[in-house]
Amino acid sequence: MKILVRSLTAALFAATIAGNGIGTAVASEQSALNANQTGRAGGATILAENSTKAKKQIKVMLKGYDPVAYVKQGKAVRGNAAIHTTYNGVTYFFASTTDKKEFDKSPSKYEPQYGGYCANGLTRKERNASDPNVFYVHQGKLYVCSNPTALKQFSSKVDVNIAKADKNWLQIGERTYNAETRDFDRPWPFGPEGGAQ
Repeated sequence: MKILVRSLTAALFAATIAGNGIGTAVASEQSALNANQTGRAGGATILAENSTKAKKQIKVMLKGYDPVAYVKQGKAVRGNAAIHTTYNGVTYFFASTTDKKEFDKSPSKYEPQYGGYCANGLTRKERNASDPNVFYVHQGKLYVCSNPTALKQFSSKVDVNIAKADKNWLQIGERTYNAETRDFDRPWPFGPEGGAQ
């Protein structure tokens, strides 16, 4: 029975594409396989793809907070989307053009550690989302955590926890493609030895 249904379906599909001879049009083989729209025009079946442009997704670090403000002002300051830069495939927003210029001079100085994931989570090999309002600056480096409890745990034994998180980040950090070496960098984009720090 299944063979009969499949045969009839294939024959019907072939007959639809073949159409009535002269007026038949098919946009493309790909369109026939991924058709978003089907219509009848002059006795012919026309398959066409929807031609909407795909929206470009932007990775925004620190949920739009200014990375320079953490280090310079010691507080979380919301950035302005009109004042931005992209570094290592991630977009950063800034509260002022002065902060943007400062970041552009030395981006590794202001990047959050562990790709912006919760520093305390990394001590347990977990990549947890962070809250940009819960942060700790230690020896000029920015560490963000998921909540005040995580920050308290992380900062209680900061040097021990940084060593654990650094080691774990080498194992579970994100990978990004490096166009210069034509390979994937590990970890992305931060490492315990300073690399992009």
